[in-house]
Amino acid sequence: MKNAFEEIRAERERPLQSGNPRAQYAGLWKQIALGIVIGYTALGVLGFIAWTVATKFMLSNLQLIAP
Repeated sequence: MKNAFEEIRAERERPLQSGNPRAQYAGLWKQIALGIVIGYTALGVLGFIAWTVATKFMLSNLQLIAP
């Protein structure tokens, strides 16, 4: 007759993670840096478009009269 504790799997029976635990986050700094660069570029382009539209709207009502 088997003991009830023989059927319980211990945590030590799981295979250990191979390699260095720091290797999991090895390329994370590259992804963060790329996200910052792409985000800054996207905000710059959107800001430029917004300023262009605002400038065209403001100047459309401006009339210059030559003497």
